[in-house]
Amino acid sequence: MTFQVGRRRGSVWDDVNTIDGIVKAARFNLTGKTERDFEMLFSERVRANADRLKGKIISQVDKETHVQSVYCFGKKHRPDLTINDDGIAIELKFINNSLNGIKEAIGQSIFYRIRYRFVVNIFVISEKHKDVYLKAANGEEKDLEEILKNLSIDNNIFSYIVPAFTPGSNVKTCLGFNDIRTSILAMAMC
Repeated sequence: MTFQVGRRRGSVWDDVNTIDGIVKAARFNLTGKTERDFEMLFSERVRANADRLKGKIISQVDKETHVQSVYCFGKKHRPDLTINDDGIAIELKFINNSLNGIKEAIGQSIFYRIRYRFVVNIFVISEKHKDVYLKAANGEEKDLEEILKNLSIDNNIFSYIVPAFTPGSNVKTCLGFNDIRTSILAMAMC
């Protein structure tokens, strides 16, 4: 098995750029208490922008569509939302009780690359882990930044870290460690 070829041009790449804009414009500091709440919130945000997307939106919350899974290591892995059956897989993780969701989502996103050309991870950080978010926003998570940058450059896996709280004045509400908008290796602050 190999990864889908994800060329950074054409209609699927245009949709990656549109999703990038949707993530950056979305606010996750709402009353959501579960991962499902945030999945539904983001799914609706994407649907509200359907006219800007060239591909078909396929969501787990929509009973009329079926998200394609990836079978790997004895289990079916299914993203929360996709654009087309092989275009973009979107995985949203609410990091609340444990920080292990980040590891899980990174592993899942590598599996998703078997079927999908691009993967978008959105890590929604609960107020319980506000200190971790603030450290990342302050550049104190260099190892995580490097991992996420490399996944972006080498594997077409783009990651965003967003707070489920108001982070404070002069603190970004979205951290994007990817190279979607730029070809140079740098942290893109949303």
